[in-house]
Amino acid sequence: MCSRWGGNDYKFILYKTNKTYNIEQKGIVMKIFFITFITLILTSSVNAKCNFNCSKDKPTRDGYRNNISPYKHSFKLVSYPHPVRYGKKSERFEVRDGDCGGSDCKAPRYRTEIRINKNKTKARIGKDIWYGWSFYNKNIPSFDKTYNLGIVVGQWKMGGDNHPMLFIKQIGDLWVKNNWSKRCKDNICSKNLADKAADVFMQLDDMRAKGGMNNNPSMWGQVCRLFSMKENINKWVDIIINTNFSDKDDGYLNIWINDVKRCEYKGRITVTRDFSKYPGPNHRRGIYVSSTKKWDKYLSSKKKPTFIAYYDEFRVGKSREEVDIRLIEKNGGKPVD
Repeated sequence: MCSRWGGNDYKFILYKTNKTYNIEQKGIVMKIFFITFITLILTSSVNAKCNFNCSKDKPTRDGYRNNISPYKHSFKLVSYPHPVRYGKKSERFEVRDGDCGGSDCKAPRYRTEIRINKNKTKARIGKDIWYGWSFYNKNIPSFDKTYNLGIVVGQWKMGGDNHPMLFIKQIGDLWVKNNWSKRCKDNICSKNLADKAADVFMQLDDMRAKGGMNNNPSMWGQVCRLFSMKENINKWVDIIINTNFSDKDDGYLNIWINDVKRCEYKGRITVTRDFSKYPGPNHRRGIYVSSTKKWDKYLSSKKKPTFIAYYDEFRVGKSREEVDIRLIEKNGGKPVD
């Protein structure tokens, strides 16, 4: 028997004489052995501990990229018996203690997030846009100041090291929750619309960092109080946002939670105009544990919890009718799935 494999630099020839094989070009055998050996080592390392660059199939969905959340359990499209708001499928996010990737591992923080692809980012600074989706809290509890993890369940940013323009963030600081309506100026915070039991706020983080909202009168950019994480365990929360992401005084931000208006902010939304990464504010969603320092300080011997949440029917449009799941459901509209 004779087999030939030709190339530009070498030729592999295998002769069979009874049970004896003669191999020419022994260097090729050594090369194949070396490649196999290295592959086994790398595979073993990947299985031992995954990081941002270790997986070619980081979990995501069409039109999105995985946002440094490489573990396969971090994101799945699921169907019944999982919670589904409308249609047949929803997005399941799970983050476990130590699920960090990339720069998160040194911060320290961890997350499970997906972000809209650059070419599908529709938002532009100064332009009107609508968002609508449903959020289901499976097991995220309330936290107090001593071990608050700063959980974020939605953000918009220009990418890179820029601060998020908008943060939907859980606050554990009782001082903030107790003094928010007393300290924040009427022309900044939507106090008359607030859910007074809420620990989930909308924060203008770029304004906090660069726009002067770093004090009591502006409550560090936490301009709207949206809903309670604890009171909505195992419930769907329908969210609608209308904004223009303006860097001028003509900015606005309107938010409805379960068809009740909870936010009516007027003024600048952002300072940053860095278009090197995205043409406009890029949306990310999931579970982002933004700070573990307090937990590590006060509960260092205790493992951080595993958090699970679901999202469904995320839409971007030019009007409320295009994104409001309650209107879409009433009219028998097509689900996102």
